[in-house]
Amino acid sequence: MDPEQTGDELLLARFLDGDESSFETLVRRHEDRIFALTTRMMGDRADALEAAQDTFIRLFGAASSFRGDSSFSTWLYRIGINVCRDMLRKRNRLPIPTEELVEPEPGRDLGEQSAARMDLARALAALPDDYREAVCLHDLGGVPYEDIAQATGVAVGTVKSRISRGRRKLAALLEQGTGPGSSKSRGPTRTTT
Repeated sequence: MDPEQTGDELLLARFLDGDESSFETLVRRHEDRIFALTTRMMGDRADALEAAQDTFIRLFGAASSFRGDSSFSTWLYRIGINVCRDMLRKRNRLPIPTEELVEPEPGRDLGEQSAARMDLARALAALPDDYREAVCLHDLGGVPYEDIAQATGVAVGTVKSRISRGRRKLAALLEQGTGPGSSKSRGPTRTTT
């Protein structure tokens, strides 16, 4: 075995040599991060669970194709992103996020917090896919620029640009409200006579 392999790569090599428990260890190591990724990408818990499961199924089938050009986790993120893209494309719809996207704030009314989460979810769903991927991976998932670039197959500068543009568009959407169901559009209605 290569002495420069990471723990994940060693586990993958052991799995390829027939040690099934190594695959289980890889899944346990990465399931939370992959679920967080699929949740942000899909926006719906049931879809995110399905996408996370499909990610590990694809990993199982594609394990022998790992070349080591990037880190194992970057390669796995790439698989997760592709699974989400495929699912969204098949369903031909925008995700409708329902997961909590912000932590509850002390002193704020629960209804306000819920409305803020829904506004953020709608705004994220309205972003173009490339922007949403980059913003979710970096801002919500804490993935470094370089890893996002490898996972998405674009240059680091492109990743930074997508994050910057995505943040600006997200801020604009949140500022103006995100459509007829947004909390900003739920004020008292004015009637003219």
